[in-house]
Amino acid sequence: MEKTGSKLINLSDKQLIQLALIKDQQAFAMLLNKYKSSLLAFISQYIPNREDAEDVCQRSFEKAFMNINKFNTQYAFSTWLFHIAQNEAIDHIRRVKQSTTSIDTINESEILNISSDEDPEEKVIIDQVVSNIISSIMSLPIGYRAVAELRFIKDYAYEDIAEELNMPIGTVKTKLNRARKMLNEMVSR
Repeated sequence: MEKTGSKLINLSDKQLIQLALIKDQQAFAMLLNKYKSSLLAFISQYIPNREDAEDVCQRSFEKAFMNINKFNTQYAFSTWLFHIAQNEAIDHIRRVKQSTTSIDTINESEILNISSDEDPEEKVIIDQVVSNIISSIMSLPIGYRAVAELRFIKDYAYEDIAEELNMPIGTVKTKLNRARKMLNEMVSR
């Protein structure tokens, strides 16, 4: 790994991650600079409000760097980072919705708790994003739909999902992982 003064040059992601593991702030900054714009564009697909998307982007980087020691270097850093960002975006959408009403009885006007200072156009855009996510979840095969609804819409913990659906927690995690992959494919289309 080559260092020149205070600048890191010509380092791969794996090399930057090795430095990040020993808390090298410049390595963190290099990774942030490399991925920030593409990650923000990705998050904006879920969250059209620029400020909220930037907040989610920042939280995604913070979470990645706080958990960098859990990163498996056999995989691409970008894949791991984008997965974190997707989860943060879904969590953000979940936090702003008004209730955890069953998906069968959701009224789209009740999905989000939008304050009166947000403009109506933004509310319509957010409603559409949430509606698209819900319809994507509803189009999953039934076995995956149930776990996805409980996790992503009702915010159940893994243990609660396992109890509710009477299945082992390992099965819940596997089904959620597969549901996420299917949802990713739907969103990328």
